[in-house]
Amino acid sequence: MKIAIFGGSFNPPCNHHLQIVARLIHRFDRIVVFPCGIRRDKPSANILIEKYRMEMADTVFGGIPKVQLDCFDLINKVYTPPHDLQKRYENLFPSAQIWHIVGGDIVAGGRRQDSEIHRVWHRGNDIWREFNFTIITRPGYKVEPEDMPPHAELIRIEGIFGSGTMVRLRIARGESLDGLVPPNIIKYIQEHKLYLE
Repeated sequence: MKIAIFGGSFNPPCNHHLQIVARLIHRFDRIVVFPCGIRRDKPSANILIEKYRMEMADTVFGGIPKVQLDCFDLINKVYTPPHDLQKRYENLFPSAQIWHIVGGDIVAGGRRQDSEIHRVWHRGNDIWREFNFTIITRPGYKVEPEDMPPHAELIRIEGIFGSGTMVRLRIARGESLDGLVPPNIIKYIQEHKLYLE
């Protein structure tokens, strides 16, 4: 059994998140979408109350076959570091292979032990050596083979575009979100007047 953990702030969940899930769903027996809790190193994870983030994540990912939404962090108002998250899923599924979905920017500098994993993640050196990674790259961004962790596969997704930061900036400017966010999330954001401050 192969399980992929897709962690992130999903603040808000965007079309590119759905593109990643759609591209990988046939490669894994289960994809766990794991919205992270409050993080000191990622202020964007902290700008909405947990209720809104859970409801948006459930709206986007709930009901997709083979996709499991795990809101442990949001429910418990904690942050689970990747090393602890790995252990948790190893305990839940002792015979499964656990993979972590990350963007190519996360491994940049890996050959010099200067990747975000090395610099920011708790127990980053251990994680780099031990974890399985599915690395997502987009057009215009090249992941150098020398920067890849030892247990990694590279998946290129054509046409992937957008980020939570881009969405929040567009909201602040009063610009359209068409093409970046699912219509039901645009409606949710508007109804709850999110990301306006």
